[in-house]
Amino acid sequence: MSTLFAIGTDPRFGSPTVAAAPVTQKDCCPRRPSRRQPRLPHRTRRTCGAHGPRPTQAGPPASSFQTTREKDTVKARSKIFATSVMGTSANALNSHSVRKGASAVAFGLAVLATQGLGTPPAAAASIPPGSVTVVAKSSPVNTLATKVPFRADCPAGQRVLGGGAFTVGGVHAVITEMQPIHTASGDSFEVSAAADQFGISVGWNFQVFAFCASVPATLGVEIVSQTNAPTSGATDQTSAQCSTGKQLIGAGGKIANGNGQVDLGIATNASGSFANRSAAIAKEDADGFAGNYTVTGYSVCARPTAFGDFQQVKTQSNTTAASQKRSLSCPSGLRLTGLAGNTAAPGTHLQEIAPLTTTAPNIASFGAQSSVPQNGPWTMETTVFCAK
Repeated sequence: MSTLFAIGTDPRFGSPTVAAAPVTQKDCCPRRPSRRQPRLPHRTRRTCGAHGPRPTQAGPPASSFQTTREKDTVKARSKIFATSVMGTSANALNSHSVRKGASAVAFGLAVLATQGLGTPPAAAASIPPGSVTVVAKSSPVNTLATKVPFRADCPAGQRVLGGGAFTVGGVHAVITEMQPIHTASGDSFEVSAAADQFGISVGWNFQVFAFCASVPATLGVEIVSQTNAPTSGATDQTSAQCSTGKQLIGAGGKIANGNGQVDLGIATNASGSFANRSAAIAKEDADGFAGNYTVTGYSVCARPTAFGDFQQVKTQSNTTAASQKRSLSCPSGLRLTGLAGNTAAPGTHLQEIAPLTTTAPNIASFGAQSSVPQNGPWTMETTVFCAK
């Protein structure tokens, strides 16, 4: 078929006509023999084709010099070519040409979109990379049974996203408050702690951790709170729901008037990667509490720039020992913005819920202890809030 294309004359396929070297009778054949030489018999007479054409210089197009026989040959072959192409194969070729043309158009549009219009830029991170930092503060060391609330303040212009705490006072030191605070003068994270009814005879204190960052106003960062009525029940909890379209990036809670005998736990409403509500959980210790206490829950909520920008990682661990400890990290590329955790059995409570680093934090440490012997395994639930 390639030979037919080479000599074909149909211009739709763009195949050039084969150009033959200019041929003339003078160049092709030798001089006729003189009359004095005998003529060869007709059946053995040599023709110019037997000698082949002599080399010639380039001249006008070959079509001007085609002999009658060459024209007849080309015409016959062109007719055969036209019959084979325009007959039974015409539809196949036309279909192939359409498909090829469509592919060329699609490719051209793709090139135009890439080069002419440009690919759309990737969505910016909800919280700029590297902007999350941790402000850590330590409360004064003393023997007071109930500690004065102590705060870690965010730098001017930054928002508090969440926080954590770490008591340094032994098994009878109980965390009673972890509260994110937003005011016109600035943001902070506040922690309170108290000794249970057994007391602490030596000086003790606690640490406060505030997760802070400069965030775009489009995230709409807000702190949602919910407070229950006073109760004397063995347990109580209250939840704070994020606004529509927003997700949790941090959480907190507070127990008022629990005298160290009601510990604080924090949990979320989802077991998967996304949550939009947190709960503050109050739990009396092993021998109960006779007074009334109040529980308040706090949810730090924000609107992600893109799906997956805000995630939570949650896990549980069990032990029969007097204490347990574990670490939990954010997925690759995400940074810590807040923490949550709780224990289930009466007489058990969190001691540590804190980041391991203060710069670009992505891993947290959790610790809990039991002030009384337990009859079986007891559970600690831990959660990290992560963002990019």
